[in-house]
Amino acid sequence: MTQDIFKIYLDRLRLVPQQEIQGSVNPDFLEVADGRLFFRELIEIKGSAYLADDHLILHLDVTTSYISFCKICNEEIATPFLLEGLYITEDFEKGALKEYDFRTPLRDAILLEIPLYTECQGSCPQRASLKEYFKQSV
Repeated sequence: MTQDIFKIYLDRLRLVPQQEIQGSVNPDFLEVADGRLFFRELIEIKGSAYLADDHLILHLDVTTSYISFCKICNEEIATPFLLEGLYITEDFEKGALKEYDFRTPLRDAILLEIPLYTECQGSCPQRASLKEYFKQSV
């Protein structure tokens, strides 16, 4: 699917109760280049957009998976990602906004949901052998 899934045309949306949003997009729009986090699969987006007075409201579910590294053994981990019930809202004055591109707020929402650290299998098997190097809590 093309990246046009990100564009909501408000003049069209005024004519219908809601616009369905559904498709797969390349993860390149996330612009992640830190070498510790990778998105290799398409990102599935499903939801709807509607108007409420001077507000555009998007209600989305997002699924994909990402690759990160275990904080203990540094092995690559593939982790499924699901973001359900995401709401994105935008205020606008009637006639002032013709189209809305939700790429940036969606990017921000996805990246904020990724944990800072991950551990393979929920508790890395190498944790026990490295225990002596960890700071002990008081």
